Amino acid sequence: MYFKFSILLVGVFQLFQPAGAAQSNKDTTYNPAEAFAPLNYPPGNDIRTADGKPGGHYWQNKADYRLAVTFDTASRAIQGTVNITYANNSPVALDYVWLQASQNRFRKDARMPMITKAGVARFDVEEYTDGCRIHAMQVANDKQSLRKAIYEEAGNYIKVQLPAPLLPGHSAVIAVAYDFVLPVIGSDYMGILSTPHGKVYQFSGMFPRVCVYDAVQGWNVAGSGYLVEPGNLDASITVPAGLIVQGTGQLMNPEAVLSPGVLERYKKAWKSDSVIQVRTETDLRNTVAGNKQQTWHFYTPNAGDGIWGISAAFLWDAVRVNLPDGRTTLAMALYPPESHPDWRKITGQMKDIIRLYSHNWVPYPYSTAVNIAGSITGVAGPAVSVIHYSNSSFGNTVWTKTNHEIGHTWFNMMIAADSKHGWMCEGLNTFINLVNCDSLKGEPAFDVNTAVGWLSTPKELTTLNTPASSVKLEDMAMVMYVKPAVALWVLRNEVIGKQRFDKAFQSFVKDWAFKHPTPNDFFRAIENGTGTDLSWFWRSWFLTDWKSNPAIRQVEYVKGDPALGIDVTIEIKRNMPMPLTVEIREFNGTVNRQHLPVDIWQQKGTYTFHYASVSPVTTVILDPANAIPDLDRSNNTWKGTGVKTPVTTRVTAEQVVNRYLSAIGGKAALQQLQQATINYTSNENAQLDFKKQWQPGTTQTTLSLNMIHMQLANISTSDTGVQFTRLGQAVPLSAPQQAQLSSNATLFPELHFFDQGYQTTLDDNLVNANGMNAYVVHVVAPGGSRWDYYYDVTTGYKIKECAPVSTVGGLLYDRLEFAGYQPQHGIQWPATLLYNAPGEGESLLQLKKVTVQ
Repeated sequence: MYFKFSILLVGVFQLFQPAGAAQSNKDTTYNPAEAFAPLNYPPGNDIRTADGKPGGHYWQNKADYRLAVTFDTASRAIQGTVNITYANNSPVALDYVWLQASQNRFRKDARMPMITKAGVARFDVEEYTDGCRIHAMQVANDKQSLRKAIYEEAGNYIKVQLPAPLLPGHSAVIAVAYDFVLPVIGSDYMGILSTPHGKVYQFSGMFPRVCVYDAVQGWNVAGSGYLVEPGNLDASITVPAGLIVQGTGQLMNPEAVLSPGVLERYKKAWKSDSVIQVRTETDLRNTVAGNKQQTWHFYTPNAGDGIWGISAAFLWDAVRVNLPDGRTTLAMALYPPESHPDWRKITGQMKDIIRLYSHNWVPYPYSTAVNIAGSITGVAGPAVSVIHYSNSSFGNTVWTKTNHEIGHTWFNMMIAADSKHGWMCEGLNTFINLVNCDSLKGEPAFDVNTAVGWLSTPKELTTLNTPASSVKLEDMAMVMYVKPAVALWVLRNEVIGKQRFDKAFQSFVKDWAFKHPTPNDFFRAIENGTGTDLSWFWRSWFLTDWKSNPAIRQVEYVKGDPALGIDVTIEIKRNMPMPLTVEIREFNGTVNRQHLPVDIWQQKGTYTFHYASVSPVTTVILDPANAIPDLDRSNNTWKGTGVKTPVTTRVTAEQVVNRYLSAIGGKAALQQLQQATINYTSNENAQLDFKKQWQPGTTQTTLSLNMIHMQLANISTSDTGVQFTRLGQAVPLSAPQQAQLSSNATLFPELHFFDQGYQTTLDDNLVNANGMNAYVVHVVAPGGSRWDYYYDVTTGYKIKECAPVSTVGGLLYDRLEFAGYQPQHGIQWPATLLYNAPGEGESLLQLKKVTVQ
């Protein structure tokens, strides 16, 4: 079974909050020889090649299933028979075959109830049944007559002794007659949902299936839920008339089970590029339950397992999906009318999801794709997903869960990976989910930058190569889903590059479709496909729980002259090496990014590079996008030395302020402005708008912050007071806050520094701020608010303004930094503006437009 992880993430927000204090600057633990040591891969051979591909003699056994079951809604019992044809394609004779009977997890004597506590965790056993009861089992090699089988049950597994060793190239048939009772609460894998229009029955583990036998570890009978042997599945499901059945496989007899109107619309959907309502609420109301039985016949290749939903309450939507290889598939959603409204539009969204996965990796392999609403958080099987009917909230929407469960078609229906490594199913799937979200602008289960923050804590995690069965439930979301997905996101976007990575990843999917790769196969495929030695990456992210902590050690102007450039020395303070992006901002407004490869750390833990600046450097930042985990981001930013030197010349605060006003255009020109609007924008579509208006007898100023056409915050001042709103809601203000916000909203607050009621003083020291020596002017407004202003000693321009003590709440911003002054309308305006919101961090804004009257 392959399950959705959004609910698992609930605890992650508490478990992985950033540490309250920065990591101590202890001596480095970095060892380049250890970090870049080669991985000792097993030698390549004709089964698994050294470049991560299936070899010329790669073999894989096959199991085909012919299933016939009858479901009794009154007793919830399934009576079934399954005939398994098992082909031995291995080079050795097999004495026995292992089957998995998933229903046995609900037996009182099963292992699962012993290791879980009912009602505590999602996958607990809360209801006992007799499990999968075997009534008869027969077996035969090749085309011999079936005979009674000798078998032994061991928990969820059944060992079937073959009549004689099954030779290479030969087949055995195993016929099983069995029954089980569907639990109402089935450990979030299966179960029953009651609705006003009838019950929704959801089945997984419908029949005993063959475990995988391979050349890596023989029979996989431990933690094998992720590992399925693909084969042909022919399933006949008999239910009372009036019920709808859908799930794994294409419906082969629609004429026999669908009413005329539903049948007509069903056939129409196969040819329609727009969503067709196959079964409407009118059909639902007009359905009459009878005493007759109907048999629904499904067939699909490359399955090996199946999930189905059965209900009279289903609405049914469908649409054709055209695939890149010229085939089509039918996307369908079945849901009771009481489902979340998002279900009404999910079928069309499934079309987009399937097409993008097919374009990015390999085409969707099945002729149908079914999405069923019920009581289960989320599971997936071949060509089917089952998710909760009513839940659709942040990080857990119907779209998000559908994107995830459909993604399981690629990982692990097609890439049926090593059963011991859950990340090869859930992690790789979560990664392609993120790629889909990025392109389709859908809501992800988690924000990547937030997840990077979770991984930036000192908390030790279980390593990703830990067997899935040994991962603690509280660590499952991070170890099996989040961390491997973030690792591949970082590898794609920060280490290799999207185009080169995607080609290698796509080749891996093509080469191993419906096969069984191991972690080493994946590592080798990506290394060879990208032409990159990634030993350091696999070791840091997958084989250990190493941490990253790059830091700025020193920034120096060459000969003390900004025009000669700067030398920047960085260091790595913990085990994990990573490539780095370094952002350098100059006072002339230039913003430059240097991309440093991971190779800089191969020799030692420090690295110095030169940047050819032509004006004072205001800021140096490591990893400005917070794209990689980092234990201590406080050592990632340089904004000058902060060194204080006494003011030796006789200068006053008024002289410093007047010099600034003269530098930007003169006090007289500024005072003549009747209206001015200045707009700054960022890459995130945030828009910072300053607007100042003068009217007869009144002074009105406005400062607003908007994002994507939505006003986040607004300050409006007039003679009657100050109003401050966040997201349209008024915020109560103290007198000092009103005074400070009024000053914030003023376009040129320096014009008022020496008005009555202001206390304006010059600091006794120059401060090296943003790479320049600056005068610091302290201002106390009439309401009591305090604010500091920094002015460049050389040019007179304002470098920054800030609150002396950072405050969360009550302020629109607590710091602005200015650079790149340029003339417009006779006034010098800063071309770049760094905006820092209390408790939210920095945004670098660019001047967009200035309008004056």
